[in-house]
Amino acid sequence: MKKLVPILLFVLVFALGVQAADTPIMDLGGRTIRIQTQWAGDTPLGPRGEYNWYSPDERLQAHIENVEKMFNCKIEFVMEGHRADALEALRLGILAGDQPFDFFQHSITPELIADGLIQPLNDYIGPDFYDGYPALFSRPDPRIGASVGDVIYTFESSNTSPGTKYILWNKSMVERAGVESLYDIYERGDWNWDTFEQVLHDLTRDTDGDGITDVWGIRSVNLRDEIIVMLVSNSARVTKTTADGKIVFDLLNSHVVETVEFMQRLYRDGVWARRGQTELGQAAMTIATGTDVTSRGYQDHMAIIGDEFGLMLPPQGPNGKNEFNMYGAASGAIPAYVEDPKAVIEVVSALWLIKEPYIEDMAAWEQAYWDRYIWGLQDEESYWLLTAPDVVPVFLPTPIEREILFPSSNPEVFAKIIINGESATSVLAAEQPVFQAQLDEILKQ
Repeated sequence: MKKLVPILLFVLVFALGVQAADTPIMDLGGRTIRIQTQWAGDTPLGPRGEYNWYSPDERLQAHIENVEKMFNCKIEFVMEGHRADALEALRLGILAGDQPFDFFQHSITPELIADGLIQPLNDYIGPDFYDGYPALFSRPDPRIGASVGDVIYTFESSNTSPGTKYILWNKSMVERAGVESLYDIYERGDWNWDTFEQVLHDLTRDTDGDGITDVWGIRSVNLRDEIIVMLVSNSARVTKTTADGKIVFDLLNSHVVETVEFMQRLYRDGVWARRGQTELGQAAMTIATGTDVTSRGYQDHMAIIGDEFGLMLPPQGPNGKNEFNMYGAASGAIPAYVEDPKAVIEVVSALWLIKEPYIEDMAAWEQAYWDRYIWGLQDEESYWLLTAPDVVPVFLPTPIEREILFPSSNPEVFAKIIINGESATSVLAAEQPVFQAQLDEILKQ
């Protein structure tokens, strides 16, 4: 069994923050840049929560002042609070002729687009925009997770929260059940839906012979995330663009239908357990489930039961093209009234140290980033799948598609199919016009 040797680094990557230039990189004439965020503790100087933009200590204040010197500007953090509150403040501010902030951390939502509250950024974000970003965040296309069609509305602004979802698996349980290691299955190229289904069946058991299942192959924590993982593993697209440029939902295409029907079968067969059952009610994974769909960084929570765990990529569906959601929704937005988005983008980039030249030592930055996630890993395979997976990176479905199709963690329309067992084609045929009407209203198409 391979063991991952813990790596302990004591490199102060950002000991002094970004160095101020002798002359401003961009002279903003002393203007004030107002920034709103709900993630006050998301700074580049340490783990989340160690520092606070709204009440900076001496070190963080020095970093802010260095950035102010770089751009000859004044930076203010305003209206600390949830994104929904910021959205409402922006809407009311525009109606009143006010300009409450110049930047806020918000990903694309129907309200932002339909109400025209943020401006398109295509004139400022070109194909090479992400060239200076760390490899993990260097999107090959700036539209990924940031656009509606070809129109770019947001950009990566913090470098902390990719949307990656892995399969966490209980290696000890798999071994006890006499099931083949998922790593061995993956290495020989057989990690697909068929094999995954068989593994789940092999792990699901009635251990005491009372006729009631008490160990499951996988549990459901967030149906929305699980649907998205399976759609991407099958390279399924939920929309298409018509010849005249209209974006339309395409939920009845074979790849979408076979994805939700596959999940429906796993629920029907009792190998994918619903959250809420007594045995599955704890926040952490228990010995009652063999696999889970989870974000990186949570694997250490699962070790509390004493078993050994590993990370695995989602299994490939029949149409799978090795695509994997490696990104989060880009969450840097600029209000419609801001006249110089380029300047704001640069100030934000320097504040959060999200790209060169503001990142002075890229190798040290990347090592410091991964040190936050690898300490809980228990084997080398998990390390390499986490840090350097051999995949095609995507962010799908797009932000607007997600907002319309999956408005909650238990989207009613898809729960009817997957959990309740209703006909996929019947439900999707009935609901697709409803989804399309929402999309048309948002995009004014």
